Amino acid sequence: MSTHCPPSIIEKQVATARIPDVKSDVFTNISPFWRPGAHGIFGGFAIAQSLSAAQQTVPGEFVANSLHGSFIYAGNSEDPLFYHVERLRDGKGFCTRSRTRPIFICTVSFTKKQSTGKGNENIQHGSSMPPGIPVPEDRSPFGDEIKSPFVNRSVGVLDKGGQRRPADKRFHQWIKSNNTLSSSASIQVHQAALAFMSDSYFLAGVPHSHEIWQFVETPISEFHPSPNGLSASTEKHTEIRRPHLESREDRAGGEELRVSMMVSLDHTIYFHDIEHFRADEWLLSEIQSSWAGNGRGLVQQQMWTKDGELVATCIQEVSTT
Repeated sequence: MSTHCPPSIIEKQVATARIPDVKSDVFTNISPFWRPGAHGIFGGFAIAQSLSAAQQTVPGEFVANSLHGSFIYAGNSEDPLFYHVERLRDGKGFCTRSRTRPIFICTVSFTKKQSTGKGNENIQHGSSMPPGIPVPEDRSPFGDEIKSPFVNRSVGVLDKGGQRRPADKRFHQWIKSNNTLSSSASIQVHQAALAFMSDSYFLAGVPHSHEIWQFVETPISEFHPSPNGLSASTEKHTEIRRPHLESREDRAGGEELRVSMMVSLDHTIYFHDIEHFRADEWLLSEIQSSWAGNGRGLVQQQMWTKDGELVATCIQEVSTT
């Protein structure tokens, strides 16, 4: 006897609906925004909902292979967002959609679903997941996590070069939807959920590479509702400090450098073996910043399933002061 799972929190957050009685492809969000202390809206909303809107304009056999977006203005969480989808190209193997509005400008490319099993003659490879990182235990959400669309478990900082150079550091955390997605959730819904979660730790990658942990306004990337939200530790990782969650006794003495403001300038996602993942199962995220200067920083993210399949590569440019 099969049971029907209701839509999860993250499904509701990424979902969009076509506006009736409008000839063009215009969509809007259908749920109030989850917004834990962020100014404006969490960027993951614009990213995931833009993808969700574009997905509804292509045939079912197409899935997104890339998304390229630029943030223009901060959104207002009190008002609905409207997504205007422009059908740029419909081909036999690829479709391209654009969503152009002042808050976020986004181009999404789609490709037909393809089998990657044995006998497929396509060239295939993917970067390996870092070894020796234990998968977190599955347990029920606790405290404020119950209302969160996703949960994360911090692993820590890995300094590959051993020289404490910012560009050599890797930041690891596990992330997934806080509850099981509904049985009717398609691959496209899981993609949108991944897009939503992909923006959860980008901003902090640049200052954390320089061992700067303090923020004047704590960004959503530092959202850890409980000190128990940690993965099992490893011998090679050091802790990612979160002073806003520390007691006065645990905080380092003296004046520490603080980041006064951080904003995302753009966000790119390349989807890989999406048929091998579920957004409600643990994904390992690795963050690395290859460059920072002139008030900007470039951050890369790779995301693997717990079985080591690379499912997405993300890039973001951020502005920091």
